Amino acid sequence: MNEYIYLNSYYSEFNQDTKYHRFNLTKPIIGDRNNISLRLSEAEIPVSYYNVITDYNDFFSFKITIAPNDTYTYDVQLPQKNYTVPQLTIAINNSISSQHTDVFSNFSLRIDYDAQTGKFTLTGAKTAGNNDIRKIEVMSSTTALRLLGVTNSLSTDNTSSDTKILEFPNAVNTNRTKNIFFFTNVFDTENSNNRNDGGTILAKVQAQKVFKEIISYQNESDALISIPKQNTYIDHINIKLLDDDFEFLDFNRLNFTFSLVVQLTPKKAMEYDNEDRTPTDVLIDMVQQEICEE
Repeated sequence: MNEYIYLNSYYSEFNQDTKYHRFNLTKPIIGDRNNISLRLSEAEIPVSYYNVITDYNDFFSFKITIAPNDTYTYDVQLPQKNYTVPQLTIAINNSISSQHTDVFSNFSLRIDYDAQTGKFTLTGAKTAGNNDIRKIEVMSSTTALRLLGVTNSLSTDNTSSDTKILEFPNAVNTNRTKNIFFFTNVFDTENSNNRNDGGTILAKVQAQKVFKEIISYQNESDALISIPKQNTYIDHINIKLLDDDFEFLDFNRLNFTFSLVVQLTPKKAMEYDNEDRTPTDVLIDMVQQEICEE
């Protein structure tokens, strides 16, 4: 027997500490003498989360050294919001320009994006004076590594020059996540990933839409997830949605909806009979059941 449960986060109870939405079920799932299985059937999810998050990937820091050995560190703090590549470029260059000091007034610094490579370059150039640029290096405090396609401690060579170009090795990644994971803590699942922390993954939805669009997901598989046999009564489901790094996705007060298919299948008699039976009793039951089925 299959049942559908339609859930809307607007009517859930959100826990700010755990980031779980609690969905209370008006009709509890009762296993009793049935095994419970379920799957995510469909979902509608707004792409309203940001690709730059405070204390997660919002900081870019680099140091410039000029001859003979003067240094200055530029700290770029990106406000939490969603950015396109052009918007990201403007925000970083504006921050750099606002930090120029008298010592470095004879130098220009800017970041540029190459649409043919998908990568950023950071260029420092002498505009006046006699002192050359010796080195540009990325500081280890940078958190916007994947966003900008940069790596920690990346640097130019340490020789004097009128111009230094620091080429970022990786493509810019303004996509917050490729997938949206549905996590629950009400029951365990046997789903896993290569980080060995997927014991409570209920489903994975591809995030194939861009900012301000809506993901409409339809599960093309009819496979079901078996719920542990000790879970015979479920009156609520806790769900939180996480990105590829298992970081919380904040939808900025927009609701998401999804449907679950629940299947109840009868347990075999030996699954709910007296648990004090001996192994011989269990074996006899199995033989008798097979004879009956023949």
